[in-house]
Amino acid sequence: MTPSVITRSLGKRFGRKWALAHVDLEVAAGQGLLVVGDNGSGKTTLLRLLAGLLLPTLGEVEILGSSPQQPGSEARSHLSLVGHQGFLYEALTPLETLALWNRLGGRRKSVAELENLLAEAGLAADRDTRVSGFSSGMRKRLSLTRLHLENPRVVLLDEPFTALDQAGREWLLSTLSRLRADGAALIVASHDPQRAAPICDRAIRIERGQISWQGSLGDLESAS
Repeated sequence: MTPSVITRSLGKRFGRKWALAHVDLEVAAGQGLLVVGDNGSGKTTLLRLLAGLLLPTLGEVEILGSSPQQPGSEARSHLSLVGHQGFLYEALTPLETLALWNRLGGRRKSVAELENLLAEAGLAADRDTRVSGFSSGMRKRLSLTRLHLENPRVVLLDEPFTALDQAGREWLLSTLSRLRADGAALIVASHDPQRAAPICDRAIRIERGQISWQGSLGDLESAS
């Protein structure tokens, strides 16, 4: 079976600086990969390349057999990236936000189904509050609700546990466990390997834009 995610000699340069260089990866359906590294090591650049938001300077990316950088790529309709920004609209309420994502994605979930998603995320009481008044934790919950809405086959997460309380982390882990059980490939960039452990079985460390170590999640601590 072809892996869900493949990179071959992937690299990205900004000006004279290489943010990422010679990265070779394969992540199969139903696998979870943890990406660790210091700030500025290249983790976010890797996720943005995988999502098709950046063009590689060298090498290539395949998501579900096609390049996410190609206009109209089928791969992009099957992947979700949840990063630091969250792509939220300040003037909208969470219910309006889900309705917009629902419509833009060509989905037909009812208002009742969208309200249920907000309730599962712990945002039911704030369904009519503008996002501009949300805390960072509430923003993160709303951004992550897209995973329930889209049911992606490839999930890219940049520091997903940041700003979440214990209940939020448990909700997120339950969501990701279900997606992985359904065959989604997960790639999680996180400074917190212990929290990512329930949904990842492999890990890589990136240093100065290159993979310096890779192995099982259980071997990560001893390799530090």
